[in-house]
Amino acid sequence: MKKILSAILCILLIGLTGCKSNKQTVSSNELNKINNQIIEYFNKNDANYDNFSFNYVDNENKVVVVGLLENSKKEQEEFKKRVVNSNLIKFVEGDKNINH
Repeated sequence: MKKILSAILCILLIGLTGCKSNKQTVSSNELNKINNQIIEYFNKNDANYDNFSFNYVDNENKVVVVGLLENSKKEQEEFKKRVVNSNLIKFVEGDKNINH
């Protein structure tokens, strides 16, 4: 009987106080700051990085999406080294931009 009451008490205590998640909350401002750093890098006249395709903020998933033509770990690390290093960047396969 004591075990059952103790278990119920623990469940109620957890239910009333709630469980805090260790998951980091990311603000739109943080994502926009990273996205703007990427834009600023490529707006510089001396920026030369041919593997880049696109970037945008994905607010739903709380990441900045970066498209790389060659999306390998090596190229991801190169991007982080040259442009911006953040764990909030999600790398995806990009397409070659063709200007007419």
